[in-house]
Amino acid sequence: MVKTTARREVAALILIFSVALSACSGWLDSEKDAIRRAVIAHELEERGLRVDELIIRLSPGEFRADFGHGSRIVWLVSAQYERQHREGEYFRVLDPKLSYLFLQDVTIGVSQNRATVGVVLYLGSGQPTTKEIRLHKRNGAWEVSSQGALETEEGR
Repeated sequence: MVKTTARREVAALILIFSVALSACSGWLDSEKDAIRRAVIAHELEERGLRVDELIIRLSPGEFRADFGHGSRIVWLVSAQYERQHREGEYFRVLDPKLSYLFLQDVTIGVSQNRATVGVVLYLGSGQPTTKEIRLHKRNGAWEVSSQGALETEEGR
């Protein structure tokens, strides 16, 4: 009788923990999507750019959202240790005549109202530019607060 009760309690705790973890995961995915939407709007709408492909880096298990803007969307899904190889394969076959916006890792601050996103912009045959875009959450919406060019890459 005691063993059965203990097993039920452990099973209940595992179930509660799993449900709580999945709820947090859903919140994190939706926040990351909202952040990505704000960055894409900033880069494309506010700057008046059009790109042929939006390239979105996702971790395994992240939802593949449609970010629109008339661009083809490419999701690069891989674990941290696989990224260099898989992304390297993809970027080796880019058409230099096309333009690309690559959204890299989304990092949400501890306060949950600040975030950063690494962005690489490929405009035709020019050199790609790597930036870090910083965002803050105001009235429930993510807004770009600053950006800085990190470096210009020598053709990927």
